[in-house]
Amino acid sequence: MNLSKLLEAIDIRSEKGYDTDCNIKKLAYHSSHVEPGTLFVCIRGFQIDGHDYAGHAEKNGAAAIVVEKFIPNITTPQFLVADSRKALAELSDLFYRKSSRSMRLFGVTGTNGKTTITYMTDAVFRAHELKTGLIGTIMVKYDDVMVPSVLTTPESLDLQKHLADMRDKNISHVSMEVSSSALELQRVANVAFDVAAFTNISRDHIDLHGSYEAYFNAKASFIRQAPKESVAVLNIDEPTIEKLASETEAQVITFGIENSTGYLSVSDIDLSSGTPECTVHLNKPIKTLEGTEISPTSFRLHLAVLGRFSIYNALTAIATGLVNDIPITTIKQGLEGFKGVERRFQLIYNDDFMIIDDLMLNENNIDSSMATIEALGYNSINFVHAVRGNRGASINRENAENMADWFSRLNIEQIILTASRSHVDKLNRVTEEETNAYIDVMKSRGITVDFYQELPDAIAAGLGKIKTGDLLMITGAHGMDYGTKLVLNALLERKTGVDKDGIKDLLSRKVIGIKAVDTILQ
Repeated sequence: MNLSKLLEAIDIRSEKGYDTDCNIKKLAYHSSHVEPGTLFVCIRGFQIDGHDYAGHAEKNGAAAIVVEKFIPNITTPQFLVADSRKALAELSDLFYRKSSRSMRLFGVTGTNGKTTITYMTDAVFRAHELKTGLIGTIMVKYDDVMVPSVLTTPESLDLQKHLADMRDKNISHVSMEVSSSALELQRVANVAFDVAAFTNISRDHIDLHGSYEAYFNAKASFIRQAPKESVAVLNIDEPTIEKLASETEAQVITFGIENSTGYLSVSDIDLSSGTPECTVHLNKPIKTLEGTEISPTSFRLHLAVLGRFSIYNALTAIATGLVNDIPITTIKQGLEGFKGVERRFQLIYNDDFMIIDDLMLNENNIDSSMATIEALGYNSINFVHAVRGNRGASINRENAENMADWFSRLNIEQIILTASRSHVDKLNRVTEEETNAYIDVMKSRGITVDFYQELPDAIAAGLGKIKTGDLLMITGAHGMDYGTKLVLNALLERKTGVDKDGIKDLLSRKVIGIKAVDTILQ
């Protein structure tokens, strides 16, 4: 694409060494990816500033550079913008020929449940025999492509590359996680979402945004900026989210479990089996993206995944399916056949005892998971928890206090903690302060703590305590990503009478915690 044509996508404040008569073959924001004919965009990260690598980009043959400040001693043409991240998104959108407009795109933001919701929605789309794509925390997946994720929401250039490839492979419906960081850092700018959902919010990523208000506003921008031709799906059981219904031009579809005044509500909830069953009510007519009106109706739904919180996830997927003109019978088929997502309260072993793998990242996540545990049948609960790194002592202390409250309620007197030293990268390494925050809270509540630096030792200790009829919870963020692999391999090695084929099948389908540990620490 001609550089002068490409630059029409951005607001240039000034230029230096002006030359737009060249052909741009590639965009890049990593200088190592630059080759002759590349437009290099200097973006600022949390730790690295792309402006520091402009000289390297020039040496690699950059045809032009987009900057927020002019770089001295560079002869390559430079174009000054106010926000280079926004410019990268705008340039990428044009370079890849506005690919997001060639498909139906569903995006969801919220502190918890984004991954499960996208997989549920994808299951609904696939039940309708649509060609689908997934973009999120675990992977980017479409057609014959499956790429493990680095970010929950890819950088704008990478995102547009994926969307363009999806378009070229005739993908028609995409489900995508949209993080608060992605919204604040303009990764999804110029992406045309047809459905934008905001499901819940709690104190988890406040340190990245500076305050709860900034965190909320980052997520709220997804709804506030939704265009009038799109649909906004809102959980009105959360009062702060409910208020957004009057702050968007999009068609709004509200849902709730406690609040039955929305478009979607539920009744007759039955959690006796662990997997929720309920009656779903469409209380008011809604219009699909194609303009068809759907009349009020009700139907019975029996999910195959654990927990009351799964109903919230399902309601989001139901709203998305309806506005995409998918029949209710097909929506039911997709949801009732959905078996869950890795590391999201995932039942990984259920024979003489149960093993469940879960993140337990924050207050909402902990409350939802522990409430589900409370409803399950078991003799005793054994916890192996990986302390979360890169969140600070205060967040870990809050999480520990919340878990300790539930431990008291469920008569849990012991927890195994681990720092997972050899199983996390540098970014997620646990500090001594973060570890001590957890240990101090637990000990102050009379809960015995067994602490292990390494994850395999903690897993072995947990398995050593479990008896018939017990429940083993392996929990935590990145530090527990390898937990399922370790615990199931241990069962294969040590235990007779297990369903080896079933365990091997589950391991073969895993994405999280599969790459070699030595690559993590590099």
